[in-house]
Amino acid sequence: MPTIAFATLGCRVNQYDTDSMRGLFLSEGFTDADFNDMADVYVINTCSVTQMGEKKSRQLIRRAKKRNPLSKVIVTGCYAQLDPKLLAAMEGVDAVIGTNEKKQIVSIVTQLLRKNDIETIQAVHNVLQPDAFEEIPLYPSAVEHTRADLKIQEGCNNFCTYCIIPYTRGGLKSRQPDAVVAEAKRLISFGFKELVLTGIHLGAYGKELPEKPTLALILRRLLQETDVQRIRLGSVESLEVDDDLIDVINSSSRICPHLHLPIQSGSDTILKAMKRHYTKAEFIDLIRILRQRIHGLTISTDLILGFPGETDALFAETMETLRLLRFSHIHAFPYSPRKGTPAAVMKQQVPQEIKKKRVEMVNALSAVQKDELLQRMLGSTVQVLIETQTDSKGEGFSENYERVCVDGLPAACEGKIVAVELQQADNHILFGTYKEEL
Repeated sequence: MPTIAFATLGCRVNQYDTDSMRGLFLSEGFTDADFNDMADVYVINTCSVTQMGEKKSRQLIRRAKKRNPLSKVIVTGCYAQLDPKLLAAMEGVDAVIGTNEKKQIVSIVTQLLRKNDIETIQAVHNVLQPDAFEEIPLYPSAVEHTRADLKIQEGCNNFCTYCIIPYTRGGLKSRQPDAVVAEAKRLISFGFKELVLTGIHLGAYGKELPEKPTLALILRRLLQETDVQRIRLGSVESLEVDDDLIDVINSSSRICPHLHLPIQSGSDTILKAMKRHYTKAEFIDLIRILRQRIHGLTISTDLILGFPGETDALFAETMETLRLLRFSHIHAFPYSPRKGTPAAVMKQQVPQEIKKKRVEMVNALSAVQKDELLQRMLGSTVQVLIETQTDSKGEGFSENYERVCVDGLPAACEGKIVAVELQQADNHILFGTYKEEL
């Protein structure tokens, strides 16, 4: 059977989409291959959040065709949705598939493999039109981790001034609650101990559905109707963390005490220019409440630096906000202009060298805050999902999403959750000793 290789750029949702597509091919008899090796088919799941993401996507396309000139190269993902004509015109591209057309990918590739004289296929439609969630089951053999992502939502209606995602993913599309529970049960039956709920705008889950189900409802149903050992949430907007969601997180130790809440800026001036619908004070107050109400909670964030109009004074304000909030990790990105978004034509664009310097400063602060958090955790016992194991040593993530190296493991702990006593922290990683299997 033909061999197929995947390359993925961008976010966790993109990785889920890759896993779902890989599963479709494996179920049809294709053989999985490494992207760096020879393959009959290469699939590049692209990203368009930044200019760098688009550049890397084009590089991967050229690399694939160079590795095997006779291969079929398929381009999908956000960049494919945003600019299908440009990508279809690239030498070596055989098909361009949009973000809501993934179910077609196997039939398209099969068609290409049967005939050599087919023009580049474009399967892309207008995602700004109303659409339903594209239901694709995740095949366990296609997942490369011991935890499984469970995509429950797609699209975004926020239209922040810097963001291209609504134009590449379309509006809100939520998976039906019964379908979410059914998929969770299926993944659990294959041995996954942790499910990570993912989506482009996860906290807005269900808003467009007639029954208006919520993320909190999904969590309750998963707790009540499945025996999953651990549930983790992907990125959630701060505005959607309400009392109901806090209550359900607090209701069970099976829900991981870690939240990823994008702040994007610590300055009200920049937040307003970004069209973010909260103030710095509201965000700070939410973090205070969350830490009071959820035991052992850690919070990570996303941050855009060098947004148009971000002066030295406004950047200093953001740094002060970050020092106050003490995130477990800060994912800092330089602002990247996206054609078609309001921010791309704003005045006071910040020079690239200044953006780079600000990212370096935030990364340094993040490293210090990470080390302080890990030091506070020493002496405690955490639950670690073992991802890899060699002899008596293993590695995985704690419930609050910190990487832990474990010593003293008994045989065959990979894929299991174990209790670990933390003893040391080095290079932003925790080290501990196995206590028992949970």
